Amino acid sequence: MTPVIELENAKLRATVLPDIGAKIFDLIWKPVGRNYLWHNPRIRPQPYPVDGLFDNYWCGGWDDGFPTCDPCEFRGERYPGLGELRSLRWEVERAEPTAVVLTAFGPISPVRARKTVRLSSRYAILHMRFEVTNIGPLPLDFIWGTHPAIQPFGRNLILRIPARTGIVGEGSPGLAGEPGRRYEWPVLDGVDMSRVRGAEEGAYCGHCVTDLEAGWYAIEDTDTGDGLLMRFPVGLCPYLWLWLTYGGYRGHHHVIVEPWTSYPVTLAGAVAAGTSRRLGPSETFRVEVAVTPYRASEGWQDALSRIEEDQ
Repeated sequence: MTPVIELENAKLRATVLPDIGAKIFDLIWKPVGRNYLWHNPRIRPQPYPVDGLFDNYWCGGWDDGFPTCDPCEFRGERYPGLGELRSLRWEVERAEPTAVVLTAFGPISPVRARKTVRLSSRYAILHMRFEVTNIGPLPLDFIWGTHPAIQPFGRNLILRIPARTGIVGEGSPGLAGEPGRRYEWPVLDGVDMSRVRGAEEGAYCGHCVTDLEAGWYAIEDTDTGDGLLMRFPVGLCPYLWLWLTYGGYRGHHHVIVEPWTSYPVTLAGAVAAGTSRRLGPSETFRVEVAVTPYRASEGWQDALSRIEEDQ
């Protein structure tokens, strides 16, 4: 059985799987009993090889990507989808009722990673801090992103993203155009890309959203006003990668909005485009994101203010 670390405060319960990339597997809003994280109904949590095809082992939940998003070859190395840390067994450095700190070493890149997951002492907020240190003798190019798979929690969900530009990546007919094409977010050829669709749509797409006006996004149920908001540092992560799967890819139905440091979503492509990041010897990259659910009586504005107060 895969070890599970449980974190809990008065309003949230979260689980972390240290043996599977230190992924966050559950994020449950206790007042309504809702788990926001999608679980693959056909794949149970299980260890898998570093070079294994991510989608063939993916049990769902919230993963992180380093040093690439999509698989690529770069400077003689082959990097798997979501990179080399997402399937490792992480060591538990410290575990408390509301916080856990985990560490791992890169098998391909000379790095030491540390991940801290903690729940607020006052609010329904989960904070996640990720650190990567270059322990090698040479500079290291990378991209980083975080990959929360959200279970649709209403029939009429929208993506609230304060952005100006969308970029077509890939997708099925109706949700994709020519790869690389830019459009005024959220409308592409008359289609509102911010509207979440049902599994019966049989569609999927991967698009980038950029020219962000602020470092947050929300997924909101327009019927009830309930939502889930993520705050991220827009200066470090100026791109959102949208992997929106409405039954059209392996039968999955989930919404993934991922803050990334770079675009395109391969390390090789980002280096070529000049958007990748670089760590010198002994340097550390640090980034923190936070998520909180909210009710209609609050709205996303109060949810964002709550996170900013809780830093």
